[in-house]
Amino acid sequence: MLHERADQLQEVNWGALLVAIVGKELAEYASDIQTGIGPYEVSDFDELRLLGMAGSLAVQLRGLPEIEYAVLVRVSDSLFNIPSLALKPVLRILSEAGMVRLYESGRNITKIDPQVPYFENVYDTIGAYSASSSLTETEQAMVAIMAELQKKPENKDRLLSKLGMESSLLDRCLMIGNQSGLISNHRVRGQTVLTSPVYFADNNQGLADLIAKVGSSEFADVMEVIRLHQGWPLSMIISQQKVAGRPLTPVQIDLIQMLASENMLKPPTIEIGKQSEVFLFTPRPGAARLSPGKRDIYERAMALLAAVRKGQLLPFAHPIRKPAVLLQAFLRDGYLGANTEARAQYGKVAGTFNIGYFKETKPWWHQFWLRKTEENIEAVQVAIDLAQGEETKVDMRMDQEARALLQMDDKYVSSVLGSKGMKERKKIAPSAAAKEQWDQLTLRLV
Repeated sequence: MLHERADQLQEVNWGALLVAIVGKELAEYASDIQTGIGPYEVSDFDELRLLGMAGSLAVQLRGLPEIEYAVLVRVSDSLFNIPSLALKPVLRILSEAGMVRLYESGRNITKIDPQVPYFENVYDTIGAYSASSSLTETEQAMVAIMAELQKKPENKDRLLSKLGMESSLLDRCLMIGNQSGLISNHRVRGQTVLTSPVYFADNNQGLADLIAKVGSSEFADVMEVIRLHQGWPLSMIISQQKVAGRPLTPVQIDLIQMLASENMLKPPTIEIGKQSEVFLFTPRPGAARLSPGKRDIYERAMALLAAVRKGQLLPFAHPIRKPAVLLQAFLRDGYLGANTEARAQYGKVAGTFNIGYFKETKPWWHQFWLRKTEENIEAVQVAIDLAQGEETKVDMRMDQEARALLQMDDKYVSSVLGSKGMKERKKIAPSAAAKEQWDQLTLRLV
């Protein structure tokens, strides 16, 4: 039934542009906005944030046993930025969506039983539920803005023209974004360039400067090429002027070199003889799509895929033909077959990231074995996703420390999080229109 309701589109018509972001996409952007705004109270975003809180909480609850409500209240407020007053409505959403079972005494929730499906995308389910929600114009505008900034940083004037919304509406969203840290505003080369730390974790000022130099369209094209071919060697891109047979323009080649040199892509390197080879990946996602505790796993995955790409594209002797298949075998079997290149190819992965170790089968021949820790297994799976050009999975948003706390008793959780009470919320002033409506209402009540 929920999935049938997802077909009911929520649309707002701005000038000539019809914006319709619904379902899974809407749920993901709502979660991004909730995470990005963090501890701020924004009266403009009541419905949107409830959806975002529901999606974010569902990700954290997946696979957990029953949780005491008192524990969930404290952890959600302190670590998930879900205020205690909002938690019950959020749990009602998850209950209606079939993702939690609530145990109640009268009107009080005493315990919850997480029932978040393992093999369904959380945001598909929340997106289906969202079809019954009614978002305000400001909420829909912020979703549309974030949908653009997720692809690339953007010139403010170009964004306004593309979305076709009133400038006052854009300015209201940007004011909220700037105050909360959801959106960064950069004045470079006579332009105002907007970025979102939610989607680009590193060097937003440098990214804005590049956008002002080459334009957002060139940047978006380059990001798409790299996303589909994560871990491609920089030297090969420069020498061949293409990636996997796709030609690149001189401007795009220059942009790739600038991205690599300005510490925006944070590419892993592998020593090949006396030279150091750089392998390119898209910019590391921000906290909304990659939790701080998962960053090390993501870096291990990039290093592993870089080593595999080295064997595929810059082999000493025998090239790897299908990187994703090789990584799947590594995960399944726990080792890679012996060859004479293993130590040179996977040495940094083993030494720096401790993903695996070597077994000599005969002189100069080594197998590469996976150290089967939870983190390493997850890193291999992420490397497979990257090799296949996929986005980071929902599980990369999990906060393992918070999930561990949810399984403790209230006394222990209180000792860890402190007894100072719930987090103090920062408030963003309401819009002029909302303030005027409130003033008129209070005058009528006098």
